[in-house]
Amino acid sequence: MRVALCAATYRRPEGLGRLLNALAVLELPGGVELEPLAVIVDNSAAAEAQAQVAAAAQSFRWPLHYVSEPRRGITFARNAALEKATALDCDFVAFIDDDEVPAPRWLSALLTVQHQSGATAVLGAVEPVFPAETPEWLIAGRFFETHAFADGAEIDDAHTANVLIDLRRLAALGLRFDHRYALTGGEDTMLFRDLRDAGGRIVYAADAVVYETVPPSRTRLGWLLRRWYRTGNVEAALYLRGRRRGAWRRPANLLRGLLRVAVGGSLFLAYLLVLGFGRKERIVRPLYTLCRGCGILSSTFGWNYSEYREVHGA
Repeated sequence: MRVALCAATYRRPEGLGRLLNALAVLELPGGVELEPLAVIVDNSAAAEAQAQVAAAAQSFRWPLHYVSEPRRGITFARNAALEKATALDCDFVAFIDDDEVPAPRWLSALLTVQHQSGATAVLGAVEPVFPAETPEWLIAGRFFETHAFADGAEIDDAHTANVLIDLRRLAALGLRFDHRYALTGGEDTMLFRDLRDAGGRIVYAADAVVYETVPPSRTRLGWLLRRWYRTGNVEAALYLRGRRRGAWRRPANLLRGLLRVAVGGSLFLAYLLVLGFGRKERIVRPLYTLCRGCGILSSTFGWNYSEYREVHGA
């Protein structure tokens, strides 16, 4: 069985270095004929990561492949990873980000759950690692934590921050990342929704943990508000392309957005009046609903936030 460990990178040499070091010391499952390899897709037009990857490949534990994808956008990079893994005759791809490092048992846990379940995709856990100057309210609010499920539980969606995908099944379904979301993000949400709609199954591997380095630029309220706004954009797009499509969905989307804005705004004002600024994490929480509602409204009219135009971290 051949597995490609895939990461897209863009101007994060420090993060890429940490990732490569962690991949090189992964524990492999016993009793399985496994051929791991790594694929790094450089999304810089100047091929900025080429020398770094080439140097690492000289002593890397298994084959390390470099791919240049100069077309700017996360979908181009991730599709390039899928194409390279297919060309290398891989059975599975495991996606991880260039600002993350996997726990030693990461790959083993993903493969174990996939073997037990036969699922098309297996999602793992992402745990944030904050810089020392992170505000206490942001950590207390748990705004960066992802949902956790029981090991082996079947779930509705996934993301590419930590996921194993049956490459052959994905190809049979004709699925790839949608370039309409190249700079906005949400492309992974769309792909896994399509995978589920086509009959694919997604399960959760509780022990497949990766650690995400949160840069200081993301430990600010402004970044959180923009991220929540963007998730509203994605939610609106998902709703508009639902199974029961029709002209009624657009006004229904507007109503959904307005409702979220009203609820989130009311709760924010109520919390502010009752709590003041003493519990900032509680004050901020309703802004998630408010910003998501604004994102739904704007996306319904074709206005979306291009989150991936910015680079956070090094």
